[in-house]
Amino acid sequence: MSLAPRLTIVIPVHNDESTVAGALDSCLVQTMRNIEVICVDDASTDGTARVLEEYAERDPRVRVIRQSSNKSAFQARRAGILAAQGEYVLFLDGDDELLDTAAERSLAVAEEHKADLVGFAVEVVGADGRTVGGYQERLKPKFTELSAAGVLQGLFPVDKPAQGQLWRYLFRTQIVREAYAMLPADLVLPRVNDLPLLYLVAALAQKFVSVSERLYRYHYGRGGSGQVVDTMAQAEFYADAIRSISSIEPAVRLIARKSSDPAELMDNYESVRLSIIGYVTSYLLAHTTSDLMPQMLDHLHTCTPALDLAVAAVRFYPSNLPALKEHSKPVDLKSKNVRNVLLTTRALTTGGVSGVLLAQANFLMAAGYNVTIVARRFGSERNLVPQGAHFIEMGGSGLPDRLAEWSEICQDFHIDVVIDHQVLYSRDWPEYALVARGLGVATIGWLHNFAGRPIYDLNGLHELLKANASLLEKLISLSPLDVAFWKLRGVLNSAYVPNPPSPLLMESARISRPKKLANERLELVWWGRLDEHTKRVSQLIEVAAQLRKLSVDFQLTVIGPKWQDWTATRFNAEVRRRRLHHFVRAVGERRGEELLAAIDSADAFVSTSIIEGYQLTIAEAQIRGLPVFMYELPWLTLVQDNDGIVATPQQNPAGLAQAIAAVSRDPARYEALSRASISAANREIAYDFSQLYQQVVTDTLPEEFSPEPTFEDARRLLDLMIFYAERGADEQSNGKAQVSKSKRTNGKGRVSSRTPRRNSDLGSPKGMSIGSRAWRAAAPVGRTVLQVFPGLRPHAHRIKRAIILRQK
Repeated sequence: MSLAPRLTIVIPVHNDESTVAGALDSCLVQTMRNIEVICVDDASTDGTARVLEEYAERDPRVRVIRQSSNKSAFQARRAGILAAQGEYVLFLDGDDELLDTAAERSLAVAEEHKADLVGFAVEVVGADGRTVGGYQERLKPKFTELSAAGVLQGLFPVDKPAQGQLWRYLFRTQIVREAYAMLPADLVLPRVNDLPLLYLVAALAQKFVSVSERLYRYHYGRGGSGQVVDTMAQAEFYADAIRSISSIEPAVRLIARKSSDPAELMDNYESVRLSIIGYVTSYLLAHTTSDLMPQMLDHLHTCTPALDLAVAAVRFYPSNLPALKEHSKPVDLKSKNVRNVLLTTRALTTGGVSGVLLAQANFLMAAGYNVTIVARRFGSERNLVPQGAHFIEMGGSGLPDRLAEWSEICQDFHIDVVIDHQVLYSRDWPEYALVARGLGVATIGWLHNFAGRPIYDLNGLHELLKANASLLEKLISLSPLDVAFWKLRGVLNSAYVPNPPSPLLMESARISRPKKLANERLELVWWGRLDEHTKRVSQLIEVAAQLRKLSVDFQLTVIGPKWQDWTATRFNAEVRRRRLHHFVRAVGERRGEELLAAIDSADAFVSTSIIEGYQLTIAEAQIRGLPVFMYELPWLTLVQDNDGIVATPQQNPAGLAQAIAAVSRDPARYEALSRASISAANREIAYDFSQLYQQVVTDTLPEEFSPEPTFEDARRLLDLMIFYAERGADEQSNGKAQVSKSKRTNGKGRVSSRTPRRNSDLGSPKGMSIGSRAWRAAAPVGRTVLQVFPGLRPHAHRIKRAIILRQK
């Protein structure tokens, strides 16, 4: 009487006529003889059945089970497991082989450690017979031993792409049967049919051990992977892997109920599920023919929500995102019955972006819309939220979690349209727009600064916005010149809308009256945040110095909160160093009546901003009758035909001081400027903003808000972009020079004896010509301008040569 086999090898086969003999031979030459080999023929239509019968006749250890219809390898393995007599089981695919010590070595380790699972290394062989080293390395066991919940966590680590090849392990037969018993008896999984089973086994297992030897030979490329997907039948076959991983969720929940940490187990499963969704999407995007791509993506969206596709991409396969964005379907706002609008920004503060958003919320509610305000980060001032608006501060710790929260918010509040106020300042807005679009929610991007801002900041956000502009149903900017820029960049769904008035502006309109110039000293005021980068607050000190040279008797009050490393204390220290403290003073932040008192005690508002989208302080100053002295910002709609403004060329404090001095000596002109200021400010608040915003969210803005660019627009934009690229490059260069200087300073504040190089020489090889150094300094500018206007690329070398020749 023969002994029961100690180990079973289960081989699911389907049309493996050319390779199954090799698989069987590898089983029958095992160093351990007391085994059984169960071949489950999943309704093969070639000569596979004949080969199996021949082996079964030659060796009684080979048993053959035939399935009358093709039920997938998942069901074939089930049949093999139910028939197995061995306490342990190895799985072998019909086109691979076992190494001859696989059974003996893996079983010995399992019995020694009383393990439910034994992992081993794999030999990976390519079609040319050579070892595929990289893949072989990735398949090596990562752990020597794991216990209890650690088995699942080790084999399926959270936030790592999931791998679930059954042929990398030896299993205790009973635990595999328990896993199968938790699933429907008729479950068929044509694609990714091994990972679901391995996952359940790992969740049930109490002990895992591994060996470093290679016990399995995997033939890379023999299976169905890597094939072109040119029919929907193929696409549906590969997409079915999503159903495979979803099919085990009820079983996972059942295991979780008995777990000491059910939430951790479910989080683990969610990670694996999203990993498979990301993998399937990645595979189909890489292998589907272009003509079939839209149809394939439509099918993917029937297999899993758009949120899952986006989060899976962010979490595991970022390379999926461009194609998902490119092929997402626009939302037709004109046919949508918009009732619920969501406004979003980073955090609600007293800053300009939040001010616009809050005013917008009030006007939208006045137009009859339900408004939800979402802050994507902590730190909001909740007392700013208008009465009647919902407010949510998102709490997710990472982008995948926040996208899931975003999806819930959009669904819970039945959002129709999102107005995103961060598209010029954020790098992850496209992911939010992608998720919203998947839910049928339109996204409108709202820009708060001139189109040259990313050029000035040298932050690369222009390319991000252009590449993802198709995710926006509308891109709203603040001026016709901005619209020209974006349309010239190919973003044709651009329009501009005036910024809404602030409460200060609206309240002041009722009491505004012209001012007269007193015979006393000239009172100047500036308010905003102490932002050196965009508002150039240090230039206020330069203007003051020039006014002293012109013998103007004045007092300049600077009002505003600190910003980055600029504070009122630092500002005043610089004022004292320049011996201007009797004429200039920063007083910190002022609000409400204190701010109004400071404005009303002033004779004029001075602005030194280098870039703005809509400088609200100009309108707020003008409505109180103050003339405005500022550097030119020619795109601003509020400076167009505004006779209450005196503008001088950028970054020329002497010119601005001369303009102020001239008016201070001409009371009649001052009064004319004051009257013109009030008139211009009233024009700014004359719009029906509720109607304008209604037209924005329903995509019915009149054509006048989306003008076509002209040649003159292109010329002006080119000049401005070069200007901001040069200013941005200067700031970057000066910043590096400051870092270099600080490195030369020792701990006691003394500077080293080495002679510092001039800024213009920093990074310049000794002996380089003046012209070459000029080109080197201009290179960042050139790269930035060419990035925005690639049509200039053919002229770049001629420009370089001209610069070098001019400096020789």
